[in-house]
Amino acid sequence: MSKIKNCRICGGKDFYNVLDMGMNPLVNSLIEKEDLDKQEPVYELLTERCQDCGLVQITNPIDTHTIYRDVDYLYFSSDMPNLKEYFLEYADDIKKRFLKEDDFVVEIGSNDGLMLGMFKFYYKVLGVDPASNTVVRALANGTPTLSDGFSERIAKSIKREFGQAKVIYGNNCIAHIDDIHSLMKGVKELLTDDGVFIVECNYWGGMVDNKNYSLVYHDHFSYFSVQDWCNIGDMYGLNVFDAIVTPAQGGSLRIFMGKNIDATERCQELYKREKETNLNSNEICEKYSDDCNEEALALHNLISKLKKEGATIAGYGAAAKGFSILKLAGIDERHIDYFVDDSPAKQGKYTPVSHIPVISREKAEKILPDYFFITAPNYRSVIVEKEKQLGYKGKFITDKCEII
Repeated sequence: MSKIKNCRICGGKDFYNVLDMGMNPLVNSLIEKEDLDKQEPVYELLTERCQDCGLVQITNPIDTHTIYRDVDYLYFSSDMPNLKEYFLEYADDIKKRFLKEDDFVVEIGSNDGLMLGMFKFYYKVLGVDPASNTVVRALANGTPTLSDGFSERIAKSIKREFGQAKVIYGNNCIAHIDDIHSLMKGVKELLTDDGVFIVECNYWGGMVDNKNYSLVYHDHFSYFSVQDWCNIGDMYGLNVFDAIVTPAQGGSLRIFMGKNIDATERCQELYKREKETNLNSNEICEKYSDDCNEEALALHNLISKLKKEGATIAGYGAAAKGFSILKLAGIDERHIDYFVDDSPAKQGKYTPVSHIPVISREKAEKILPDYFFITAPNYRSVIVEKEKQLGYKGKFITDKCEII
């Protein structure tokens, strides 16, 4: 890992510190029991704002092979509650607005093919994902997928073998790409003249509004605004013609880009709001940092108090977001007894560095805690409702220090 010298978008060299998360392990690198005695790597995690174009980003990125290939990447779309229903609505919108029968659809960061599979019976499809274990699952489900990162090189190969794509999209994966320009060169190469490039990514505006630091971890290299995507599009002859904030991941930005397409009213309104709130400024970055550290301290104090009073506390979900929350709040094995997670791929493993066990909900039934800390805030209502049905009598703690 080495500090980059230039901004990912504009090449600027002047940065303003935003949020320092200290030294962190990779959030999706759970540990096998036999590896608990081995030394584990930790990496600096610092977000900064480019003083030239305003992009908030990690300026000391980890090589993507370390994140996606050197360890088992344990996020599978099909394991996420309600994600299938969300993708069905999303895919239906794309079909109605942009596609006709036999058009070619490419998904960047297609994971196990959950959303791409919703297109494959009507259109030609291809997924591209760097995590080999998720690709294996996609292939087993009958969804054509390449095991690689999307780039200009890969785009040229796809174009040569399959032709150009009418729709290229990527969900919560573009922020994981270090070389944005290789990505955009690939999109420009592969997209038809009347095609649409759709990105759903973390939204800097939502992170600021919600004091949300759960999305800050090594996998996320960039934290985007509408203005950022306008800047990127201008470099490659694409304009942002639609934009919406969706409920995914606690508030995601969905951007639509094409060639010379008039902007929708909702896109113009969102862009205008960013300007009016001075979103892309050092002042907002400083406020965000202060707000996040204040919330993390309050959470630490609450959980420490409950623990001193003799309460038992477990984490609900071995989620990447939760690990970021707990790390900044200084909450570790001294506070959390175990995590429950419904994903079989995570059960039986341990959290990096803190070595807290991850178990199934069934196994936890005999040792239910006084409190569950909800590690995935965007699934709070799903978790609470599920536990009510299971008869859990304890309480829940949220990242906002609410006790439910």
